[in-house]
Amino acid sequence: MIFKTYAEIFMNEIIKSVVSSQKLSLLIIFITSFFLNTCKENPGEFTLGEEFIESQTYITLIDTFSANLSTVILDTVITSGTESMLIGNYRDNVFGKITSHSYFQIGIPDSLELYDVQNDDIYDSLNLIIRYNNYFFGDTTRLQRISVHQLTEKIEYEEGGIITSKATFGYNSDPIGSITYLPQPNNSIDTLYIKINDNIGLDLFTKLRNNSEILSDNESFINYFRGLVLLSDDAYEGSIIGFNVDTEDIKLILYTSRVSQTTEKINYDFELENPDKQFNNILHDFSSTQLNPLIEQRNKLPNSETSSLSFLQGGIGLVLRAEFPSLQEILLFNRGLVAKAQLSITPLQGSYNDFDLPPELIIYESDKLNRRNGLVYNSTSTLTIDDVYQEETSYSFDVTEYVKDELADSYVDPEKGLLIILPSDVLNTTFYRLIADAKNQKTKLKIYYLSY
Repeated sequence: MIFKTYAEIFMNEIIKSVVSSQKLSLLIIFITSFFLNTCKENPGEFTLGEEFIESQTYITLIDTFSANLSTVILDTVITSGTESMLIGNYRDNVFGKITSHSYFQIGIPDSLELYDVQNDDIYDSLNLIIRYNNYFFGDTTRLQRISVHQLTEKIEYEEGGIITSKATFGYNSDPIGSITYLPQPNNSIDTLYIKINDNIGLDLFTKLRNNSEILSDNESFINYFRGLVLLSDDAYEGSIIGFNVDTEDIKLILYTSRVSQTTEKINYDFELENPDKQFNNILHDFSSTQLNPLIEQRNKLPNSETSSLSFLQGGIGLVLRAEFPSLQEILLFNRGLVAKAQLSITPLQGSYNDFDLPPELIIYESDKLNRRNGLVYNSTSTLTIDDVYQEETSYSFDVTEYVKDELADSYVDPEKGLLIILPSDVLNTTFYRLIADAKNQKTKLKIYYLSY
């Protein structure tokens, strides 16, 4: 009875195509006959209204349209204002090495105690704290190392008020703090404390005590203390860890003591300023992989050059491109129309044993330069996972409207294609990955064609 779902779709198309005042009575007969006959027909070819037109109207499933897949790397991935700080290194033989550093600015304390530092107060220490956000990519059983560096340049937006993954700003090569740690992103202890050089701490303490003009407002302070970058150490290639981006979750804490009859501990919080200017600088190294030819978005890497595989990954901006070179052939068919078109993409069997597949993918129309030209209508993927044999795992996309538009003027532009991509909030903040098996028979375009 699954064809009743298609029946509704098909009848909508027929109504659009044939309804007129002269044909209304025939249409009523047709509809009645269609629903009486749909459920008992052969699923490969089901006849509509047999009593009406003697089997001349029927639906055919055409699954011989190949989907040529390629890999494309996006020129820009926006990583500012994502509310996720990503720090670490990961390497494997398929995608190569990924490294992520994070930049951000710090503002002045907003406590009234800022103006109440006494001459006898004592500086204790300065610590940077960052808190996990539960995201990780890679092997968290291996040590990671973070070094903290002070910026020598202010963080500035790029055109459009964004900052992308390739951006960098000058920083002092000598670290002012570091930590080697075993990542525990899902542990009850959710905070890393990184000891900062006492020279920096004493400088800030002195300016607090002297009520320096540098601390009069955030702009003055950032002109002096331009920000920080947290660098992951290349020697530690276990994982990339996510941290929260919030004023309570990223801050320098200046610890001081006040001694009178008792000792009082007073802390000053230099919290995250301008969360929209926090961004992740994400680097990749494809040199030892099949992806090495990928440099610019305008170039695609056909699956014929990558062992019939195509690759998608967030963070670094790898996306799939699909083209349908034989779609033009449908114009040779007898009179009819496309009732439904479905694109299926099959992951390589066994490629997602250690990494979760992306839960959702979306499709953009694209030109020959692999630019995104607008979302394809109603094209969000449906993921089916075969947990037992992995043979039926696939992503399905409804591309009916795209195919109809391509055929509308009786010409299929060979330079057009589709970009299959992660939703932007996932693309910019995770390293979800997919290895698509272009050789798999289930990777194809299926068209349900109504002949009449």
